[in-house]
Amino acid sequence: MTDKDKFKNVDKIIAKEYNASIGRMGNCHAVWIRKKQLLKEMYGIDWLTPEEEHPEIIFD
Repeated sequence: MTDKDKFKNVDKIIAKEYNASIGRMGNCHAVWIRKKQLLKEMYGIDWLTPEEEHPEIIFD
């Protein structure tokens, strides 16, 4: 399984968990935290959220 496949798999899981709330104001933080957690638990990938990569930017 490629890294791209791993990310797609995690994105599918998150889409099911968060259903209609993805894309709503402020939910990006919860989604990123969950994505980071799943990538680490399932595949041992240390992923940085956009907020961690760009602390100078304020995300909704």
